[in-house]
Amino acid sequence: MSWNHPPDSLNPALAPAGRRSDWVSLSRFRLQAVIGVYPHERLHPQPIDIDLAMQLDTRIAATTLNLAKSIDYAKVARDLRLLIQGARFHLLETAAEAIAAFLLAPSPDRACPESVQVKLHKPSALDGLATPSVAIHRTPADFAFVTGDLPSEIRIFASADVRISLMEIPPEGFLPSASQIFIPLCEGDQTAERALAITRCGDREFLTKPTQAFDFQENFEKTPALKAGLSAHAMAPQI
Repeated sequence: MSWNHPPDSLNPALAPAGRRSDWVSLSRFRLQAVIGVYPHERLHPQPIDIDLAMQLDTRIAATTLNLAKSIDYAKVARDLRLLIQGARFHLLETAAEAIAAFLLAPSPDRACPESVQVKLHKPSALDGLATPSVAIHRTPADFAFVTGDLPSEIRIFASADVRISLMEIPPEGFLPSASQIFIPLCEGDQTAERALAITRCGDREFLTKPTQAFDFQENFEKTPALKAGLSAHAMAPQI
């Protein structure tokens, strides 16, 4: 791996060129989550593979052994699982953008990366015919982290279907809501100090008219899984 490029699992062309870089990465991180716009994708979790590369200067962590000056990839993996499974994204593009925003948001217990690269794969979406993926490269300048309405709330991402904030957990806890969930960011029996607040904005007509899910040729023999999972016309997504 060159010092000037991210790990091979991501596209080197996405990396800032002409500078020495350190990268902390997670490769082939697989989890099960509801993600997609088609009705069957809203009903059943499917595998999502994640490749991450986070660019930062790791020299202080290397010499002081202070992990707060680097990235604790175990915590990143735990937090991303909570984020992705809780948000139930419709699009890979939205999930990738939210992951990048989460990783670049200010955090008291880890260094803030100079940039991140996120690549998401849906290995079972096309029943083995191909693996769709989305890859993005973002820096903190790509996001506006603003204070929310609640105490200590930092709004990190908003889209047509979901809003995501980070906040400290108040002593009295959170009031339950039909559209908003609060996910403590903690390990095991530890007491959580921060939480993810995820507000789902309801169903969205991303597919506004009947659209062919695939352009199958006349003589193409669809597998039973494709026959069951993909109709000739796309339907409005369900939550």
